[in-house]
Amino acid sequence: MPFTESAQNWRFMMSLYSKSKYRPPGLWRVNDTWLQTSHLAQTLPRLEKNAHLSIAIKALMPDTLKTGWTAFLSEHTLTLKVPHNALATKIKQIAPLILDGLNMTGWTVHHMEVKVSHFNRPVWLNSPKPVETPKQSRILSAVSASHLACSVSHLPDDSPIKEAMVRMLRNHAHRKPS
Repeated sequence: MPFTESAQNWRFMMSLYSKSKYRPPGLWRVNDTWLQTSHLAQTLPRLEKNAHLSIAIKALMPDTLKTGWTAFLSEHTLTLKVPHNALATKIKQIAPLILDGLNMTGWTVHHMEVKVSHFNRPVWLNSPKPVETPKQSRILSAVSASHLACSVSHLPDDSPIKEAMVRMLRNHAHRKPS
């Protein structure tokens, strides 16, 4: 796992604060609690590794793609989980850049997968689509039907508009207003 000089300095300062009895109150108490609990202490290195990996990936991405994904590295395969297809497509376009950048900074990554995960989707993407109401047929009044019949009589016999209006008048003649 690659460490930069600032990360090594940070780790050194952490060790000073955690061993010193003159530590300011409330500083790094969560870390100490994690180290004292055996189950949490086992997961701490993996969480640190994922945090360093996420920082390295964010350094390689443009500003518009730095949020909205989670990264996992297992068996030299980098898996990025994204909430929707648009972000997945944009990340797939720069995947070679990310792989080369990670390999140059010390991470051993041979393959990259981008998966759309529905668990970290924004609420607006998970909301159900509105139910479409069926269209209600309209009923022609007697006055409107008589005016349309008068208009139809003035149209030429081979006109498609005349055929459509005659069909409409025939369909509406069977219905009565409620």
